[in-house]
Amino acid sequence: MQVEIKGKRLLTLIGEGQARVGHIFKIFSIPDECRRCPLFQACMAKLKVGRRYRVVEVRRVNLPRVERCLLTGEALTPVIVEELPLKIAIPYTPNVIEGVVTMFNVIDERCQRRLSEDFNAIKPGTKIRILKILGSSVCGNRKFMIVLVEALD
Repeated sequence: MQVEIKGKRLLTLIGEGQARVGHIFKIFSIPDECRRCPLFQACMAKLKVGRRYRVVEVRRVNLPRVERCLLTGEALTPVIVEELPLKIAIPYTPNVIEGVVTMFNVIDERCQRRLSEDFNAIKPGTKIRILKILGSSVCGNRKFMIVLVEALD
């Protein structure tokens, strides 16, 4: 039985070409064009660099004027997105269980980068909730747990 893990949901704006339920996108950076846009607060300001999002609802609205993205020129569409869980490596601890809230700390950056799909999406010191323990791995002389987490930032 597979349990569906639901992440935080946000209302944001994306280009009409990406505005379809199920579409997944990742924020690699926030360009200067976005920061200068009058719609920045309703659009990119809510999203975090390194995180992946899935469109869960498209909100079709009839506005008197179509707003366009300064970067792509596409018409902007309001959508509800869900932040997807992060797959990271944390130092092995026998008392970590699903549902526990802890602090993300970097013990061995080289190993954690190698073992984590989403290492760059979370900063040291961020509170995380362990959603699912996927397994364990050894790197160097350290043991790590591979986990799906929700960042609580």
